[in-house]
Amino acid sequence: MRTHETDDGMGWTPTWTQAMTDFRGEDDEPPFDDVTVRMTVPASIGGSGVRVELSNRFGDGPVRIARGAVGVGGRFVEISVDGQSSIEIAAGASRWTDPVDLTVSHGDEIVVDLYLPESTPYTSANGFTLDRSLPGDFVGSREFPLEGPTPVEATTNTGTEPDPDPDGTGWSLPPGGPFLRTVEVAGAEARAVVVCLGASSTAMGWPQYTAALLPADAGIAVLNRGIAGNRIRLDAPRTNPSWGRAGLSRFDEDVLATRGVTHLVIAYNSNDWSLPGRITPKDEMPTFAQLIDGYRELVDRARTAGLTVLLTTVTPLAPDIAGDPGREGLRVAVNEWIRTSGYEFVDFDAAIRSEADPSLLEDAYAAPDHTHPNINGSKRLARAMAETLARLQ
Repeated sequence: MRTHETDDGMGWTPTWTQAMTDFRGEDDEPPFDDVTVRMTVPASIGGSGVRVELSNRFGDGPVRIARGAVGVGGRFVEISVDGQSSIEIAAGASRWTDPVDLTVSHGDEIVVDLYLPESTPYTSANGFTLDRSLPGDFVGSREFPLEGPTPVEATTNTGTEPDPDPDGTGWSLPPGGPFLRTVEVAGAEARAVVVCLGASSTAMGWPQYTAALLPADAGIAVLNRGIAGNRIRLDAPRTNPSWGRAGLSRFDEDVLATRGVTHLVIAYNSNDWSLPGRITPKDEMPTFAQLIDGYRELVDRARTAGLTVLLTTVTPLAPDIAGDPGREGLRVAVNEWIRTSGYEFVDFDAAIRSEADPSLLEDAYAAPDHTHPNINGSKRLARAMAETLARLQ
């Protein structure tokens, strides 16, 4: 299919996204003040022009970006909004940049630089890694002087470069950062636009790996709308706002509002029933029926909008949680329902669980916490998803 055209007649298709979430009250990142932020993200589909969506969804006040640029292959083009290079985004709003003439190919790394001249809180954001400059405007600079390591010292391998962790046993941590919600390309022949809605295991990058595995001529955009800590039924607790609004709450914004979306992957892990009584109040523990009602509502809303829906089974919990019969029983029951419900599904559980003990992750696929997939595990999930997406075309 060709995605529908906007008023400018250029026919825009999203090539990369992230789900914006609320980092107010979190202390992972200090405010920005006279620094340039550089975010390097992978293109899942190519095109002949670029524009980006900048979001201040959770800000308490306006954000001022004095200057910005987008680059591919070392060539940078300055961005503007309504012809103005200085961009102000009101609290709760987002703004699209004017189109820039920049060719993007499948698998390219797209660089977005934003110069923030005044104290700006880290509020509307996602992703695990970004680059901060030393003080000053370094937009489009080939020599980007780093302030220092980001809180998580890792970068995502999107399948186009060697792994930063050669044996693949480290954390799979994708790039992202503040205010950048969407990158779109013009003139793409998109057969499918796949939105992946989920929690931490999704946020950690298997959608990007999936996109990298698909051939360039597949015409499939694979978009990550995962949020670490996210749940299907309940919004984040006040103590952890960055876990985001529930999948049911953000569905319209993060799925239906995605331009040209054709497919939805519902890829949640176990937060709905692993957090209550441990990190959130015990009375938030759902019943099996409530969990299935949540899945069914997501499926029904997607199908009503004409989307093709895929579910993924839930991968194993950490050993101390898997040892709780109630929680592990819910995981097993949810997976059995997914496998027998008649819906199309991808068996993530079978892909990375231990053969010796199916309640645990296979060591080769487990991150250090033995709850999340490592780089190898994320790539294994991506292979399973890519095989299914190829078959559905």
